[in-house]
Amino acid sequence: WVRLDREHNGEAGGQTGGGALSGSDRQELAGLRRLKAEMAGEHAKEKAVWEKERAELEMEREVLKRSVAGWVKDSMNR
Repeated sequence: WVRLDREHNGEAGGQTGGGALSGSDRQELAGLRRLKAEMAGEHAKEKAVWEKERAELEMEREVLKRSVAGWVKDSMNR
């Protein structure tokens, strides 16, 4: 994205000053990296919650399957 932005702004070769970032570019990059890290942390927490919920639902499903199998078996023996 940086290359495309620089090309859009008419900077030769997609680089300025030998490829060095300006101070504002460095600040923006640092801010974006912080935001990415925060979002990754939030995603990891949400994923853990989803996985826990999924495991609980799987256990409930197994209990229901066994219950139904038991009811069917009982009804067949009558």
